[in-house]
Amino acid sequence: QDAFSGPDEPVSRLQQVEALRVPDDALFPVSPLWRLRCCTDRAKQHLYDATCIKTGVILTDVSQGVSDALVGQDYLGTATTFNGIAKWELINRGEPAEGALWAHAESRWDYGSTGPEELGTNSLGSAIGTADTFSRYDVAFVLRNLYWRQGSLDAAWVYRIGKITPDAMLAQSEYLDPLSTFLPSGGTGPFAIALPDSGLGIAGGVHLTDRLVLGGLVSDANGDRFSFGDLGAGDYFKAIELQARIWPRTADAPYSKVTFWHTDGTQDGQPLNGQLGPEGWGFYVVHQQELTCDGRAIGILRYGRSYGGSAAYEQQAGAHFVLNEPRIFARFKSDAIGTAFNWAKLPVPGTRDEYDFEVFYRFPLFPELDTTLSYQSVFSPALTRDIDHASVLSLRLRTTF
Repeated sequence: QDAFSGPDEPVSRLQQVEALRVPDDALFPVSPLWRLRCCTDRAKQHLYDATCIKTGVILTDVSQGVSDALVGQDYLGTATTFNGIAKWELINRGEPAEGALWAHAESRWDYGSTGPEELGTNSLGSAIGTADTFSRYDVAFVLRNLYWRQGSLDAAWVYRIGKITPDAMLAQSEYLDPLSTFLPSGGTGPFAIALPDSGLGIAGGVHLTDRLVLGGLVSDANGDRFSFGDLGAGDYFKAIELQARIWPRTADAPYSKVTFWHTDGTQDGQPLNGQLGPEGWGFYVVHQQELTCDGRAIGILRYGRSYGGSAAYEQQAGAHFVLNEPRIFARFKSDAIGTAFNWAKLPVPGTRDEYDFEVFYRFPLFPELDTTLSYQSVFSPALTRDIDHASVLSLRLRTTF
């Protein structure tokens, strides 16, 4: 990990692919995918031995239903997200100052007219959303990240330069991940920051001590995941982030974070990703705390504030709790349960403050397949007055190769 490895960042995604799978840590110890997994593992090892390139794939599917919907909108939706990651180790391989070229491609498709992400916005009029990332792309694959990364926690410094994704790097928590924990955009993403889309930029961090990190980021405010943006327009997004382990109880304690940011706004003043278009600034605070001596229970508090009407949310707050290995079933060693409360206020006159409650349980159905059951309760959707409350049920399946 390093200063900017959020759960959706390529470094973290590749670590998730490489995580050890134990056959007896699943409801069914024999998987229908194990032959395919063995073949891909061998092929990946041969590729690495020949080229020093590591690869990984994550496939995640979400099926979701809502209890209420606006007139003419769907009640059900299913979509799949593909993440492909590649790391080419070029210098100082295996050392703290290792340098590598990273690439991350993403594809999204749905099955019908509406994906789960669109159920939140179109069917419920929700600003917090119901399933981040699970909606269709009109193109087959999108190059989200392509950058040079050098350094590590052991080196006490790290930097990236190239096409980066700020919304996967700033004010992040490994416990807020739409592929493995909470689902709503407002429950995982810090969208009280006017986050630009994937684009050209540079990010770096210095580990001042084993408990204190200082990082910074500059990227193209006109970044576009479907292209390389327009760096020549001179519109930039800048951020500085201080990270600290405040009361660590284990060696793997998560960092709390304070982020200050400013955006020049988009070139044409139109919304783009987490930006509404105007110039603005703001701050975001994330406090993460281990609640038990073994680090299995984690509490997370978040609050963000934006100014100038520049971010998707004027204010955002959330309280999250995650318990790893809850021991509901004694044999599981990689299951988790979580609950969250989210609130968002939009910088748009006439919209309501929106509230969202969520609970999930994730467990390994097979050694290669994680399954999540999720319930959300959405109150006062911000983008409509026709729905005051709705329930949302979700089933998520995730596998890696």
